[in-house]
Amino acid sequence: MAFDIGKIREDFPILSRRLNGKQVAYLDNAATTQKPSAVLDAMRNYYENRNANVHRGGNALAEEATEIYENARKRVARFIGAAASEIVFTRNATEALNIAARFCTGQLGAKCVLLTEMEHHSNIVNWQLALASCLQSPMGILHKQNASDIERSSMLKATQWQLAAKAAGARIGYVKMRSYGKLCNEDVEKKLSAQQGAFSFTHASNVLGAVNDADSLCRLAKKAGALSVVDGAQTAPHMKIDVHGMGCDFFAFSAHKMLGPTGVGVLYVKKELADKLEPVFGGGGAIESVALSGSTFAAAPQKFEPGTQDVAGAVGLSAAMDYLESAGMDAIEKHVSSLHKACLEGLKETGGVHVYGNGNRTGIVSFNVGRLHAHDISQIASDDGIMLRAGHHCAQPLMKAIGAIATVRASFYIYNTDEEANRLAASVKRAKKVLS
Repeated sequence: MAFDIGKIREDFPILSRRLNGKQVAYLDNAATTQKPSAVLDAMRNYYENRNANVHRGGNALAEEATEIYENARKRVARFIGAAASEIVFTRNATEALNIAARFCTGQLGAKCVLLTEMEHHSNIVNWQLALASCLQSPMGILHKQNASDIERSSMLKATQWQLAAKAAGARIGYVKMRSYGKLCNEDVEKKLSAQQGAFSFTHASNVLGAVNDADSLCRLAKKAGALSVVDGAQTAPHMKIDVHGMGCDFFAFSAHKMLGPTGVGVLYVKKELADKLEPVFGGGGAIESVALSGSTFAAAPQKFEPGTQDVAGAVGLSAAMDYLESAGMDAIEKHVSSLHKACLEGLKETGGVHVYGNGNRTGIVSFNVGRLHAHDISQIASDDGIMLRAGHHCAQPLMKAIGAIATVRASFYIYNTDEEANRLAASVKRAKKVLS
């Protein structure tokens, strides 16, 4: 289909909703996206006509469901330039990043990890836990009776982690971020040269919208002998991805941020690694044989997917990718960039608005209005039918780096319009008047 914003909006039932008597303007797409009828229909059709457990049973429905599921895997592989055997379905990008961290720190021996200041919590906490598990550090929360005991427990855990990490030579380093939201490449090279075992970074910031040069960063990691793990949650929905061309070892993203359903994510695992890695989770469906003395596993990617998978979710993700490519990824990126520009122009005209970063390819605009609280701005916008996000956006280290406790975030996508960007500017003007 050609990129026709009027037709596209008709495909999303929720956009016809009215809140407080006003048309919904959904500008929280960096958190999750709305679903077109094509995705909803594909999932409903699966449940109504083809529902069965995959990779099990010799009946006709089971065989049909298995074919549908594996075709969805092939569809995902084509979308990011991978082989089907390199695609692992997960619950979300967070789980995918956790699995990648466990692979790297456990089986692949990476005790030194390099991250960046702009990471989502899902790409910080996972590494902390993975290294702690690898070091067998006592990181579990102790059951205490009062706040002071809990505080002492937290201090104890931090001390134990530091001692265990020092003894084992493990560490997590962080690449500095420039004031406008880009990574400092000189800092990347310097810290990668210090025997880092893995380098994990966000392809695009969920706060600033800034897009990192993943190809270059993966080359630097490879040159340093480090594994590369890319968080693509904010880029897979917005631009063409080629993981083979990028040269990454792992790439993670979620379905729900790209018109697909919640509860489904993807972890790309480079074939050379997928073939030799053992699963993090065990269970039926991922095995070749089981005996009381031990088990052998199926080939990748099936060995990484124990239990009953979210087949309908994979079907929904496949349909979402069909929809996006039908609209055209280049056209979507151009459309979102135009909305980003319109939003900035509207906010500038209101006066007293500070915008953070300079990214636009993912349609994210994070801002504050003078001394007004971000949550107050967001609440007034909600009263005006405009759905925003306010807070630290699961990126507290980044917020500290830019000197903000919280920001208001507007994030645009395929179905948003210039009129909605103008409504946001008008709502901010109203908020200034009401709150001043």
